[in-house]
Amino acid sequence: MEPSVMRTYWMVLIGLVFVGYAVAFMRKGKVGMAMPSRQRVLDVESSPAEAFRQLLHIARPFVIDDSDPKLNVVIVSKPVALFGGWGFFFPVFIEPGPRGGSVLTVGCKSKVFQMGPLVTRAHDKAVQAILTALATAPARVA
Repeated sequence: MEPSVMRTYWMVLIGLVFVGYAVAFMRKGKVGMAMPSRQRVLDVESSPAEAFRQLLHIARPFVIDDSDPKLNVVIVSKPVALFGGWGFFFPVFIEPGPRGGSVLTVGCKSKVFQMGPLVTRAHDKAVQAILTALATAPARVA
């Protein structure tokens, strides 16, 4: 290949990565977003109102982008990291549990586009951070 073709290839690739990071930095989660197909369901002992309040105090690097106490929905996000991906949204839908407590459905959606083990690890870390914020013994993951 000619050097000019390779130079063009690398410039386009770097440009696409830059655009991806720019989009990820600007995106914020909203309560109205749909639950993504990647989900985990947690049974916790806290009431829905208590779980909602406790979840608002989740530890860094996670932040709350949006929340609605009437709908019992909290949108947790993980910001962009240089080597940790373009960031993620974790919508948390809180419902009353069948035998008391609450059922939390925790989704995972990339801010731009990602797949594979990076997404699974991010979802696992978010679930652990949510359980820590709720200050409960590890919940049963269904």
